[in-house]
Amino acid sequence: MSSNLSEMYERERNKWDRLTAPLLENPAQLKLEPGEDFHTVAQNSTVMIGVSEFLGDLYGKRALELGCGTGKMSALLARAGAQVTSFDLSAMSVHVARTRAEVNGLADAVSLVVAAGERLPFANNSFDVVFGRAILHHLDVNLGAGEPLRVLKPGGKAVFVEPLGMNPVLSFVRDHIPYPNKNPVGDDQPLHYKQVEQWGRGYSYFSYQEVQLLGMLERAFPYRFKVRLWPLHRLDQILLERFPALRRYSRYIVMKMQK
Repeated sequence: MSSNLSEMYERERNKWDRLTAPLLENPAQLKLEPGEDFHTVAQNSTVMIGVSEFLGDLYGKRALELGCGTGKMSALLARAGAQVTSFDLSAMSVHVARTRAEVNGLADAVSLVVAAGERLPFANNSFDVVFGRAILHHLDVNLGAGEPLRVLKPGGKAVFVEPLGMNPVLSFVRDHIPYPNKNPVGDDQPLHYKQVEQWGRGYSYFSYQEVQLLGMLERAFPYRFKVRLWPLHRLDQILLERFPALRRYSRYIVMKMQK
């Protein structure tokens, strides 16, 4: 491991250990909503467009979540019937994710380890599904791009939802303007199309869709309000379809692959 990567890992571990530790003060807040699972959340998301439909039925599937953070998506995948393996660079995040699985009665369905995304500690052809939300832009694409493909079974599917970094106004806001529930700026770099294409190499199927142009304004509201600016999201669909040049200025990109 290069000294630069080792130093970055140390900074990121310290950052996320500090941010996630307070969640253990009240484990009850880690409970999922009744009836909530991966599919219901994806289908009601303004970001995870088409993800539920692409992955299909998860019951009995072996799923890997890259960069699980505090484990909500892992718990949701397990609620949908998947047998989930998850990892994160932050040991505290993994601890919180394990606690979340336990308080939701999903401990037997979620296995967690501390690991880095550039070198996955899993055998080739191990998983039916690989999922990640806002994780690839934390990784060195030159080191890690082949890893999700390697651990997928033939015919397996992968989905990643990632921030884009090509809107100069959005980049300025991310770097300099406070907004609710904003995480401190770290070593992560939102993706450009070059990195998107690198992550998609080698798959038999690869597509991506940019989402949230005007609809990104809902991010100005705290998460607890669950604000959804549906008229703007519907307008986004029209604008991004009719004017492809606007797509690069979107907030997120949804990447879908199949081995």
